[in-house]
Formats: sequence, structure tokens, C-alpha cells
Amino acid sequence: MKKLLQLAGLTVSLCVSPIVNAHFVWVVRSGDQVHIRFSESAESEEPELLKNVAAAKVRAQLPGARGEASMEDVSLILTEQSLTGLVDAKASAVVLAHEYGVVTKGESTFLLKYLAKQHLSPLPGKWSPMNDGDHLPLEITPAWKSGKLLLTVTWKGLPVPDSEVNVTGCGLDRMLVTDEKGVALCEPLSEGLLSVRTKKVDESRGELNGEKYASIRTYSTLTVPVILPAVELQTHELPPLPEGITSFGAAIVGNDLYVYGGQSGEAHHYSEDGQSNEFRRISLTSENAAWEQLPGGPKLTGLAMVEYGGKLYRVGGFTAKNKGEEEQSLWSQDSFAIYDPRSGVWSDLPSLSEGRSSHDAAVVDGKLYVVGGWNMAGPEKTTWHSTAVVCDLTQPELSWSELPAPPFQRRAVSAAAFQGKLYVIGGMQESGSITTEVAAYDPAAQAWSTVVALQGAGMEGFGTSAFAVEDRLVVTTMSGSVQTLNKDGNQWMVAGQEQEPRFFHRQLTTADGQILIIGGASMETGKTRTIELMKFVAR
Repeated sequence: MKKLLQLAGLTVSLCVSPIVNAHFVWVVRSGDQVHIRFSESAESEEPELLKNVAAAKVRAQLPGARGEASMEDVSLILTEQSLTGLVDAKASAVVLAHEYGVVTKGESTFLLKYLAKQHLSPLPGKWSPMNDGDHLPLEITPAWKSGKLLLTVTWKGLPVPDSEVNVTGCGLDRMLVTDEKGVALCEPLSEGLLSVRTKKVDESRGELNGEKYASIRTYSTLTVPVILPAVELQTHELPPLPEGITSFGAAIVGNDLYVYGGQSGEAHHYSEDGQSNEFRRISLTSENAAWEQLPGGPKLTGLAMVEYGGKLYRVGGFTAKNKGEEEQSLWSQDSFAIYDPRSGVWSDLPSLSEGRSSHDAAVVDGKLYVVGGWNMAGPEKTTWHSTAVVCDLTQPELSWSELPAPPFQRRAVSAAAFQGKLYVIGGMQESGSITTEVAAYDPAAQAWSTVVALQGAGMEGFGTSAFAVEDRLVVTTMSGSVQTLNKDGNQWMVAGQEQEPRFFHRQLTTADGQILIIGGASMETGKTRTIELMKFVAR
């Protein structure tokens, strides 16, 4: 006679074989709901069995201040067809824990536990391990690397080598084994929902509700909505930057990459010592390329530099007038200068009407647009710019004029020219909040419009970089996501993931349509000197 198991007031009869052999608990997101499934995979549904896991504890991870996260309980509603719960739109992950009870299978009697997880962010760079040994001790964490999906299995934060990992969906149905670092490599063949599970057996004996067991079996699942990367990452053969820098200027002229200035010192304290006035060049085509030192200029951080007509144009930035640990004295500059690679000389051009830094610039049809930023003047109150300005580089005499007022005041933005318009992405607002909002200026209509916001939230819009690549507008963000605007202009698509996430970097396009990701920093690892190369792959 089968034993009866009491679970949260529900008396259910256990059909041991099908439940133990082929049924696992899965978390599947659908809009603002999460659906709990008790079936072979995350894609299959067997609603008649949901009452067996209705007492599961479900929690959502919510981002907090300064990167801290909190957990919020999710209440489940059981109907004849579903077991669902509402989740906060800001939730980054949902986890489930359920102690099923004591089960006998053949000659084995064991305590059966289920764990499940799904990361809710569409950005792979946000798929961080929960590291919650109490509520999710056995965890599978996904990560994209070079077009392959890495599945890391941990037990209370430590890697589990030689662990069996079953993956189904997306053209796969196979069992993998983790290496010494707890990682199993998976290559999905198609897009869709990937079901991943692993198991841990603990030979500890015990007793639950008067029933004795000889071991504990814990099954942990992961649901991964797979979007195959549209970009291919390669290891670039260029030497790394001579020093790690952020908030610098960079541009490509012909087959040469130029880098100017930036912040090489501490992230949160600026001084003359931590600023750079180095101006360097490296060939993108030479087999033995090396960084070449060029005539520099003022020390600048938060500047913009663009190419037009085979020349470089440098705009604004700020200069620190304090030394080391002295109180900061930061001054936005109104400078505008041109560099001609043929003469190797910088020449001053008509200045901006006032200092501007933490802005960006782009050239649309021969006109240089400068947008965003603020004006810092040492001890005086910092002014956030409410204007955008333009300079027609095709004219023999250069001058600045104002555009119609932008519908925003933001700094740490990125700007790009795309299909005859100026796009301005993300940034920090005067309130201190970060936005992923995007605006576009149409020179023909002389009007601003709102574009759909980037994927992701919060810091994703801070210190981005943007550039047009052939028929695509591409933005790279803090989490390392590579996002492209779709053809209808109403959605940002996650096209891939950088190997080294970074912000306050520069993204540039080579003559043959490849993307360079240069410099910048990560909040976890600090400044990076590496240069990544990406290209879009045909599907």
C-alpha cells in the first residue's frame, strides 16, 4: 500500500515511479507572472500534478541600493490549470524551494527536495549566482561565452565537479558532466526554452513526520530562455592599452585607432595625478602593431572625440586642478580642437560657448552634434546642460549654434549617428537616478522624439557606448550586453554578450564593419586594458 504524505494540509497519494523518474519542478516566467511546472521539462505542462508542489516556497530577488539585493516572498495561486504567482517588474530572479517528503523507490527510502530558478533579466550579464546556501544550496548558473553557454553547478557557493547536468530543449537532449571548476559546456542549436537540471545525493539519515529516510536527494533546475548571440567575439591581436583608462576619447581614422586622455586614477576621486593627456595611435592592419606616442595636449576626462574627413575633432572634457588627496577642483572645458594625421599637429578651433564634460558627440551628414553633460566650475555650483549644439564641419569657417532644446538633461550619455538621425542613449539625470531612455534628433524635421528604452534597468544606461555598424545601431552596456535597435525602431534586441563587461568605454566600427570595444571599467574588476573585437554573424 502506498504511503500517504501530508503537505501543507493537502493529502496526496504518491505515484513514486513517475514523479521520481521524470518529474521536476520548474520556474517559467510569462509577463509579470511566474508559472510553476511539475513535469519532465520547463516546456511541458501537467497541471493535474501541480497540487503536489503547491506548498513550495517561492521568492523573487529584487535589486537594492549599492548593488545589494533583497528577497521577497511570492504567493502562489493554484487552479485546475496552473500554479502561478505575481512578481515585481524589477525582480532579477525567481527561486523555488520545496521539501517534497519521504519517498520509497525500490529498496531506497530518501527525503526528496526540489529547487528551481530562472533569471528574469534578458541580459546575460545580469545572470549572477544567488549564493543563497539556505534557500538555494544546489544552484546552476548560466553564462554566455564566445557563443557557448556555460553552466556552473555549485553547492553552497562551492563548485561541484563531476556533477551530471541534463539539458533538454533548443535542439538538445543530453547529459553533460561538470569539470573541476563545476562547469559544463553547452551549445544550444536553436532558440527556445532550455531545461537544465542536476542532482545531489547526501547520505545523511534522518526522520520527517515520523518517517525515516536513509539519504537526501536534492534536484535543482534552471530555466533558460535562449536567444542565440548575433555577434561573434574574437580575441583581437592588438596589444592592450598601455594603461587602464575610462571616460576617454577614441576614434578610427582609416586603418588607425586613436585614443586620447581619460581617467587612469581612482574611480571616485579625481585629481591632476589621475588624469591623462596621452595621445596614442595603433594600426589595425599591421602584423606587428604597437602603440605609438603622439603629441598630446591638456589633461582631459569625460571628453568626446570623433573622426570626419580623415581628421580628428576633440570636444570639451574636464580638468582637475587639485593634487592627490586634495579637495577636488574640477573644471569643465570649452575647448574644441582638430588633429590632422598628415601634419601630426593639434590646432585650436572656435570654442564652445561654455564648458562641457560627461557629454558625447557624433557626426551626422557632415555636422558635429554635441549633447548632454554638465559644466563644472570648481567651487561654483555645477550646471547641467539643457542645450545641444551643432557645428557644420563642411563649412570653411566653423561656428557653433544651438539645436531645439532636448527633452532631457543628462550626463554620462552616449551618442551615435544612425540613418540620418542623432541618437542619445541613457545617462544620469540631475536627480542622480540612471535612465535607459533613448531620444533621437531628426535634423530634417529639427525635432526630438522618444525612442524605446534599452533592455534592462538601472545602471544599464550609465556610461554606455554606441555606434552604427552597417545597417545596425549598436549599444554596449555596463553588464556587457550588446543591444541592437530592430528595423521597426520599437525594440532593443540582445545580440550578444561581451567577454569583459565594462562601462565608460568606447565602441568603434572598423572599415570592414567589425566592432572594437576599448578600455573602460567593471565595478567588479576595475579598469581594463583589453580590446575586444566583435562581428555580426549571418543566420
